[in-house]
Amino acid sequence: MLAHKQFFTLRLADYLAPETVEEFDSWRFMGREWAGEAFGATEFLRPRGNPHDTVLVNLDLQELPALKIKEILSRLELALTPGMEETELAALLGRPVKQHDFLPDRKTLDYQMFQPDPYYLSLTLRKDKGLTNILLIAEELSKP
Repeated sequence: MLAHKQFFTLRLADYLAPETVEEFDSWRFMGREWAGEAFGATEFLRPRGNPHDTVLVNLDLQELPALKIKEILSRLELALTPGMEETELAALLGRPVKQHDFLPDRKTLDYQMFQPDPYYLSLTLRKDKGLTNILLIAEELSKP
């Protein structure tokens, strides 16, 4: 996992053509106001009160180009790949601290990561597609 110091510098425009990335300074997500960048449902977010540090990365693995997914996951130092099944994730990450079954066709597994810095990691799996979404938050900075 990438250290916070490097995570804060991440920008979505470093991975995608700048003209495909939407930049914004007022975005409501998870009950907070953010600045950041988006490509569809993929978001790199910075707290509005600290718009220099990316603290949240939300990846939609179904819409990003495969090569870009690989580049971003490599930079994040996450050994995840689109389509991974729950058994593969358990072998890699252990048991989640929480599991959500909001819809019948998917589940979300939540993890707390502590090395090298604390992160909240949430992985959404669809029954027919495996891992489709990754949400990663620099944990100590995610509290309002």
